[in-house]
Amino acid sequence: MKLVLNLLVTAVLLIGCQPKEVSIQEITSLRDGNQENLVSFSNLVLPKILGKEFKRFESGVDADKKNEVHITYGSNSALTFNDASDYRKTNTEYHSLVLLRVGYALALHQFHRLSLSFSKPFFIQGENNPDTEIQEAEIFRTTISKHELDVFWETHPNFDPFKAPKLGDKEWESVTGEIQKLWKVELDEFSRVKVE
Repeated sequence: MKLVLNLLVTAVLLIGCQPKEVSIQEITSLRDGNQENLVSFSNLVLPKILGKEFKRFESGVDADKKNEVHITYGSNSALTFNDASDYRKTNTEYHSLVLLRVGYALALHQFHRLSLSFSKPFFIQGENNPDTEIQEAEIFRTTISKHELDVFWETHPNFDPFKAPKLGDKEWESVTGEIQKLWKVELDEFSRVKVE
């Protein structure tokens, strides 16, 4: 009975944490009909793409005095279901997927650079105060220029980032490798995360 209850709780947690499935046709329709205001469009489309993982959208001027878009996403739970040995790889692959989906959705808007941050709550080891035992932390941030995203989509016009990747899918592995070569890692704190 206890095993069944544990499996039910785990299934509910996993289903509840997954972003709503959305199709490329739905995002294309939204994108093509909303090319005017980047901020209002992003606040409309990003929750559709990321679900409960969407945290923040900001638009501002970067160090080059050009328009930069900054998006923060991630789990709202300090728990993780990743194996410690795969934590970095799994999250980097997922970051690639999020970048491709967001990059596709924002492709018709004008900005200089896209910054994407993965942030989530963590248990702070050795903390005795319940109010600060769990703290939100940004652990991975990448940037990519809009020009590089545009070139990527020109060379992959038929790639569907909203189709769930399958384990061992050669096209997905190739595309992931390409996008990871294009982005610049601004913050990488995976080595500080202890997965138990």
